[in-house]
Amino acid sequence: MLVLDRQSPGSTNSPKRCHPERSLAMSKANRQTKSKDPVPAGGTTGDMRNSHPGAWRTLALAGLALVAIPSLAQTSKRFPGPKSELTSPNGRYVLRNEDHYENYKHFIFLKDKTAGKSREVYEYGRSATVVWSPDSQHFAINDYAGSDYTETTILSVDEGVPKIDVQEEVARKGDVTLGGDHEYFGVAYWVDDRRVVIHHWGYGNGDPVYCECYIYTLNGPVRKCTRQPNPTDDDFCERTTP
Repeated sequence: MLVLDRQSPGSTNSPKRCHPERSLAMSKANRQTKSKDPVPAGGTTGDMRNSHPGAWRTLALAGLALVAIPSLAQTSKRFPGPKSELTSPNGRYVLRNEDHYENYKHFIFLKDKTAGKSREVYEYGRSATVVWSPDSQHFAINDYAGSDYTETTILSVDEGVPKIDVQEEVARKGDVTLGGDHEYFGVAYWVDDRRVVIHHWGYGNGDPVYCECYIYTLNGPVRKCTRQPNPTDDDFCERTTP
């Protein structure tokens, strides 16, 4: 199983890991604790349509043959920012951000232009990035909820489909070590309509920075990327996760 990440240094060394005794329950507790920085961060990177380098990237997942698939532009945007909307790749849906700075809250609405309907899909406090799937049926939200943790969710445009808690899915199904007083998850990009690359990174309690890469199939298995980020590249996960 080989994954050539969009900016991976290509090291095959195992990433540094911390606190193997940490559990999913403890990770949840960390996320439910009030952030050290409750005031919204307020910065923005604007529109980010990030194509992976090269015309093709080579992928292989567990149990599948090595295949080459075209590089896909990632339709993503950081909220809040000067532009308050992000249209899906097929043009049918719009994710619209509304800011309520007086109470440090922001809301994301999904508008279906074909049906003429709009509904609130997410509330956040600081900053969040939305990443559309190539088929416009799902979108990931990387919610930078605090200085020391994230909330990462995948939602469907179909209101009847349950949301996916990415942290919980990776922790339960993947070979992942939870821990550190700063711990983050984020969808780096969509491989295709059903699979995403997830980065998990963090530090704290005297431990070095760690950075791990996973491939997650929606409501399916989690597979660790064979080619992990170089452990000496301390900010790789943070730098390459929108």
